[in-house]
Amino acid sequence: MLFCRGVIKVLFSTETFAMGVNAPARTVVFDTLRKFDGKEFRQLLPGEYTQMAGRAGRRGLDSIGTVVVMCRDEILEESDLKHVMVGSPTRLESQFRLTYIMILHLLRVEELKVEDMLKRSFAEFHAQKKLPEQQQLLMRKLAQPTKTIECIKGEPAIEEYYEMYADAEKYDSAISEKVMQLPAAQQCLTPGRVVVVKSTSAQDHLLGVVVKAISASNKQYIVLVLKPNLPVTAQSPLASINSQDKRNADFPGGYYMAPKAKRALEEDYCSSVTSRKGSGVINIKLPHCGAAAGVSYEVRGIDVTGFLCICNCKIRIDQVRLLEDGSSVAYSKTVQQLLELKSDGNKYPPALDPKKDLKLKDVNLVEAYNKWTDLLEKMSKNKCHGCIKLEEHIKLAKEIKRHKEEVNALKFEMSDEALQQMPDFQGRIDVLKDIGCIDADLVVQIKGRVACEMNSGEELICTECLFENQLDDLEPEEAVALMSAFVFQQKNTSEPSLTRKLSQAKKRLLPIIVCCGCIGLEDRSVALPLLGDHCGGFCIIFFGDSHEFANFEFILASGILYDTAIRLGELQAQFNVQINPEEYARDNLKFGLVEVVYEWAKGTPFADICELTDVPEGLIVRTIVRLDETCREFKNAAAIMGNSALYKKMEIASNAIKRDIVFAASLYITGV
Repeated sequence: MLFCRGVIKVLFSTETFAMGVNAPARTVVFDTLRKFDGKEFRQLLPGEYTQMAGRAGRRGLDSIGTVVVMCRDEILEESDLKHVMVGSPTRLESQFRLTYIMILHLLRVEELKVEDMLKRSFAEFHAQKKLPEQQQLLMRKLAQPTKTIECIKGEPAIEEYYEMYADAEKYDSAISEKVMQLPAAQQCLTPGRVVVVKSTSAQDHLLGVVVKAISASNKQYIVLVLKPNLPVTAQSPLASINSQDKRNADFPGGYYMAPKAKRALEEDYCSSVTSRKGSGVINIKLPHCGAAAGVSYEVRGIDVTGFLCICNCKIRIDQVRLLEDGSSVAYSKTVQQLLELKSDGNKYPPALDPKKDLKLKDVNLVEAYNKWTDLLEKMSKNKCHGCIKLEEHIKLAKEIKRHKEEVNALKFEMSDEALQQMPDFQGRIDVLKDIGCIDADLVVQIKGRVACEMNSGEELICTECLFENQLDDLEPEEAVALMSAFVFQQKNTSEPSLTRKLSQAKKRLLPIIVCCGCIGLEDRSVALPLLGDHCGGFCIIFFGDSHEFANFEFILASGILYDTAIRLGELQAQFNVQINPEEYARDNLKFGLVEVVYEWAKGTPFADICELTDVPEGLIVRTIVRLDETCREFKNAAAIMGNSALYKKMEIASNAIKRDIVFAASLYITGV
């Protein structure tokens, strides 16, 4: 205030002076651009620098505001200085959090729904901004003509078939990848083994044969696969096949065999397997394309993940003539053997059984394999299986389903259920129903009206404390001391010793019982036999007389209060509210100032109560001031409940703590 009046010309302050205080200056001086953030020393963030440097320049008085950065030790690097001054500011994130008291207040107002409040939060800003665009997109999709599938048999079952087909594909891909990595599977992938290769350019997968297995020099399997019959153009890979392969393509019914006089030695049809030993060198350029016996083939390198399945048969191949000599005769014979495997009308030969042949033992994979085989069996019994238009209808069913999913996804994104905090809201509604704050129709009950009064402490714990009459057996000073656990916020404090209530307690009750919540301990041990099930193991027994001790009722009330918090935390976790019961109880109940507040309520001077704890004086004052507000809230709650005894007790407690320097008028109110 003195600085704003101009009485003080220079003000030394921390960065918090620039937060929310309207006090501009002609010049802002930074002693350093580094700060300690509670964990480490670091450079100022661009947002922090802007907040403080923005004070430079008084509106209507200064044409220019000056910012000075002190360089005591060394000048900052240009990149660091540039980042602090003109770097991207900290990204804004919504801090909107649903609370039970907010939900209860909104449920009491008929004109405004909780969903409307969620939509207006910053967290939903971007999603709400896209709503008009999404609505237009939805209208366009709904306006598209609906495709229908006309069954030639008059018994449409393609939707059911497609569902099974899609599920089978998922299981198939998941199983095949795992099965191909089994040691037994890789042992089967030897030259001559017939395989089915995943297709990348056509609907059908490709039948093939392993020509060369993985080796130290070759990291992929060399496989010959039969390709779908596609027209040969000048630009296609087949246009570059050798002259012998061109002659073969002219005879779709079989392989053209030249007269013996015109055949080369390596093309002699009498020798099925070369007699010479191969060098292991691959002389053909991969991928190698060609045509034989009226079909196209390709030799390519394939990883183990490229196999769909391993067939239960092998054929005889000539690896040397295929890979080193590139013999068209060898290719023709290999292709013809593969075609003979398809002569019975099936696309592929039977595959090796993963459980029996490949020793599949993983429980999850075996279960998935059984489901996959069950789906295949159901598909074979479906009326659409074997239909000549099955492939065409599956494509149509896939398009129709994708269209429906897109429409449903847009409708969901535009609905209330898509709000980020909707799951948390639903969980909190279930909690409020369970404890009786609202009924099944979301009408706020008397317990909910009491919870609406609790603004200082955690509303659920405070409400349960009142409805379970946990303050009835305590004196006003003890009640207000216990209530300090609702408003005190500091985590680490010195161990307080509770005040002595009964002069004969030490003689009657040894060992001493001390509430471990009051001394910051978490040990749950041997006091349970003495206190029964009330504290749930919350208390611990100390031997000796090093601690002052309070009366039994106060200790018991502390234990029950903590147990209530644990129970409420477990209830919220049960309804999928992201809360850890132990952390919930520790964060909302801190007994560090119980002794201090008790002594203050008994009339002890402020200087004396400051000696009882290491908590800063300002925090003590803040806690007691907030505690007075809590007493008023409990009085209002008692009026709603019709509990006159509690109302009077809270009135006495409020008068007991409302005194002396703690409630002295602020300078901001009285002026200078």
